[in-house]
Amino acid sequence: MGVYSCVAVTEQSVLRYADAARPAQQLISQTLTQLSGYALFLLTSRRQAALAEGALVGARQAVTQAGEAVRALQAPEPAAHHYHHMRSAADMLLEACVAATACRGAQDRSDKRFDTLTRALRATSDHLRATARLLPGFELVDFGQACCAVHAPRLPGQGL
Repeated sequence: MGVYSCVAVTEQSVLRYADAARPAQQLISQTLTQLSGYALFLLTSRRQAALAEGALVGARQAVTQAGEAVRALQAPEPAAHHYHHMRSAADMLLEACVAATACRGAQDRSDKRFDTLTRALRATSDHLRATARLLPGFELVDFGQACCAVHAPRLPGQGL
């Protein structure tokens, strides 16, 4: 097998990995958004809503599914760093889900459980952003760069 054949095999293995990993990354991203919304609800609302509890149940199921999907991935050596961040994102998302469950019913917004929740959400987001930098096709949507964001009126103190 020549050098070019080895390169082609490696490229194909990375493409297969990326194709298999993309749905897991999207599920992690979607579930992160859902848990972030739930966290915002917990931090800003004085009342607990049954609908929000239903969202947490759905998020738990999605977190489990995402974790299983990531663990099932076969990462070739050139994608090992990407896989590390995928696995870390899935693990931190599970921690965020556990923290969100622990925050239910907390009345004091200075409760350390909220710190745990926000740190886990931030870490999940950081790992997802790393996956976007490491391999093409894993980019996250940045609504701040959308055309509607450019044309939207700015509030004083928001920058340009």
